[in-house]
Amino acid sequence: MGITRRSLLSASLLLLLPEAAGAQETPAPKDTVLYFISPIDGASVRGPFDVRFGLKNMGVTHAGAPYANSGHHHLLIDVDQPLDVKEPIPRDKNHLHFGAGETETRIELPPGDHTLQLVLGDAKHYPFNPPVVSDKISITVLSERTHAKRTEKERNREKDREGEKEKGGHRRRRRHQPSQHQQPYQQQWQQQWQQPFEQPYQHRSRRHGDLM
Repeated sequence: MGITRRSLLSASLLLLLPEAAGAQETPAPKDTVLYFISPIDGASVRGPFDVRFGLKNMGVTHAGAPYANSGHHHLLIDVDQPLDVKEPIPRDKNHLHFGAGETETRIELPPGDHTLQLVLGDAKHYPFNPPVVSDKISITVLSERTHAKRTEKERNREKDREGEKEKGGHRRRRRHQPSQHQQPYQQQWQQQWQQPFEQPYQHRSRRHGDLM
């Protein structure tokens, strides 16, 4: 009985060893950077929107392929719990796996504020050591009504800007082009000021003519 129990215990430990090793012994370069190409932090989106993943100093492969310095993406949506590096990354509606080596996806979220974060997993869906995670970003998903209102406001602002530009152009033209009502006064003013300067020249020309 004692030998049988020891054998069963030894067999159980052997079965657990690969998982323990996979949880702690998949190294990643320390200068690896995981990030979002889009959307950016603080973005406002609507309807189904595209999410693009960026990765530097490591490669992307499919799950189950134990290539060195390579892994596959996991997208965490509205996850506040800290990452457990000793456990495989969960698979549910808040933890999306991209085991085929995808580098982008299209998702749809309910209107409101949400957070997104990327985690790179190894061949067995464990985080690397050290963990390769992106900064957590915040986005706002707009409803169709909110998007319509915002679009209308932007159009109105654009119309106001165009109207201000047209008004400014009219004001500038009025300064340089006197109206019909102002033209007689301007002509009279020019004659009054130009006449004293023209008279000496007329006298000189007459004297010069007399001499000739």
